Amino acid sequence: MEPLKPSDPRSVGGIALHGRLGEGGMGVVYFGVTPEGQPVAVKVISGQGNAADGELRERFDREIAAMHMVQGPRVAALVAAADPGEPEPWLAMEYVRGLTLREYVNGHGPLPAHLGAALGDLLAEALRAIHAAGLLHRDLKPANVLLGADGPKVIDFGLAALVEAGHELTRTGQFIGTPMTAAPEQISDPRDLTPAADVYALGATLIFALAHHFPYERPQLPALIFAITDPNTAPDLRGVPATLEPVIRAMVEHDPRARPTLPEAAEEFRRVLRTDGLTPHDARVHLATQTYVELPTDPPVDVELPRPARVRRRDARPPGRTVQDLALRLCTAYQRAARL
Repeated sequence: MEPLKPSDPRSVGGIALHGRLGEGGMGVVYFGVTPEGQPVAVKVISGQGNAADGELRERFDREIAAMHMVQGPRVAALVAAADPGEPEPWLAMEYVRGLTLREYVNGHGPLPAHLGAALGDLLAEALRAIHAAGLLHRDLKPANVLLGADGPKVIDFGLAALVEAGHELTRTGQFIGTPMTAAPEQISDPRDLTPAADVYALGATLIFALAHHFPYERPQLPALIFAITDPNTAPDLRGVPATLEPVIRAMVEHDPRARPTLPEAAEEFRRVLRTDGLTPHDARVHLATQTYVELPTDPPVDVELPRPARVRRRDARPPGRTVQDLALRLCTAYQRAARL
């Protein structure tokens, strides 16, 4: 965590900000504490230009709406959010202590087979909760998996989409996402995605977790895109444990119809665990114990947090809005984008 810069706000929506957790193209993520003492991660669109950008604002509103719709222990919960009319949008989500999966593997090395199987089982649970809400995540990757004290949680719904919407929410129609974990069809035909695209992303994320590389890696983006979309180019599964290689190979099949469903993949992960003499529960506890790393700079000085940081889910919906209203807003946004 980094200290606040002089230009950073000190509070947002009544939430006191104490440090920077990260920064991206959309904005900045801060560490904050609510008036009730609840630790949260606060995402704010930074800069007047970004806040005024219509497409970026729609993407941010979509993330808020998606987080309203998804509930589950493997998904970071929405705590509060700006009203739609506020000039500077923000959202506050459950704060999860620990490293991202990317940070953990880069610093501590790949996971052994039994921890990889437990991770696959839990992330499949997260994706099932997302799909049950009628959404696709579309950007599952190691950087969007937080390894907390009670296990992994999926974050970042900025690219989430309604399954029935059937097209991208961009003015250009260009691919959006992360090529390293994106399914071939998300690159070649992003307007007709199914839950199988998230299955592929889970498989690619697990390859990184188990072997510290992605299924396709090339020094130049055009070569990478060609490799991913070419049905004759096989994914790189070197380093993936033999017990998990069959299910992960199936998850990153070029043809989405050939991939297992999430329940089928989860059952295979559990079968591997049973073969190793582990119950899914024991494996989940072991995964949380082995991958949770408390950062030395977390939390900031003079801020006391519960350990582990558990957040009581609050109703963050704007007054008078229901989940159906939010879904309607998403559909309306897609229809608007389709005409641009």
